[in-house]
Amino acid sequence: MNQKNSRNFIYFTMVIFSMVMNTLAPLMTSIQERFSISVAVSSILPFISTLGTMISNFVGGFFIAQIGYNFFIIGAIIIQIVGLILFAFAVNFPMIVIAVFLLGFATGGVFLTLTSSYSHLDGKYQNFGIYNAFFGFGGIFAPLLVSLFLRLNLDFRFIYFFHLVLAIVILIWVLSLKPIPNIRYETIKFKEALNIISNKFVYLSLLIFLLYSGTEIGIITWSGNLFYNVFNYSKEFSSIVLSLFWIVFTFGRLLTEFLNKKFTELGTIIYFSSSVIISIALLLIFKHYIFFLFVGFSLSAIFPTIQKYTNQHLPKKWLGMYNGLAFGSTGVGAMIISTSMGVVGERNFVISYLIPFITFALIILAAQKLRIEKAPE
Repeated sequence: MNQKNSRNFIYFTMVIFSMVMNTLAPLMTSIQERFSISVAVSSILPFISTLGTMISNFVGGFFIAQIGYNFFIIGAIIIQIVGLILFAFAVNFPMIVIAVFLLGFATGGVFLTLTSSYSHLDGKYQNFGIYNAFFGFGGIFAPLLVSLFLRLNLDFRFIYFFHLVLAIVILIWVLSLKPIPNIRYETIKFKEALNIISNKFVYLSLLIFLLYSGTEIGIITWSGNLFYNVFNYSKEFSSIVLSLFWIVFTFGRLLTEFLNKKFTELGTIIYFSSSVIISIALLLIFKHYIFFLFVGFSLSAIFPTIQKYTNQHLPKKWLGMYNGLAFGSTGVGAMIISTSMGVVGERNFVISYLIPFITFALIILAAQKLRIEKAPE
């Protein structure tokens, strides 16, 4: 297939897998009620999801170049289908936990392949703001779908039948048209991998991925509980607010290239991280959903900017491994930060939403240090 068709497949697949990933957050309160579990116990779900993502990315980062991009994504989609079937037929909480792990593992593998493949396209087909905006489209559609199912009084598990059909469509597309070329490189040896990771440019950028993604996932995952338990919004309205968040978030991602040209890549990261801190402070002070939308816009440009900055400054051979480490670090961040927010939220969700103040302050410091680091040849 030509590069334009490959790009279109990447965009479509990003939306579908984003929808699955972003279905869990608006369902957290329903899962808690259905299986009679506490907020603290339910925090195992984002933890186990990101554990699956992390394992998939760390392992995949080392082997994707050897296996080949096309074969790797086929395996990930098959695991996704198994996870969706298990979730749709889950009769107890342990089945939900296993399903969520499989879905996290599959999502990690797919996003790793899509990002690495996208980085290999010609420059005229690359726009990381638009690429990540398609993740935002999935974030818009997912809570709207949840809200619709809740309003129709349908079992929340039925949503995963819908996702299952779309996953099967993608698998057929990959098997029949092969939109992802089976790119391969010589395997990166362990010693070479250690040298890559120890490069200051690499580990500072990975730290930003870790802090940003872990906090973003935490902010989104526990928003339903914040709105429902603290702001006294209904579950249906909370889902609508989350969709509005994703609309603003996605709009911001579409502006990423413009913002990078205006502020530079690292300048965008610093300015928007500062805006996240201010927006969360306003949200907690005034307890109005409008400030949650400000948080969404402030978050929007950071991830695609650091992704673009690193993928365009690293050797092509490194990209599979680097993106595996980058997405894996997002899993580590989510396990630490999102889970911590859930545990703290068991006592007080307002206090849990103070954690982003620390993480984004560290992002600002890391971005400032990255400014003076030379990218590896």
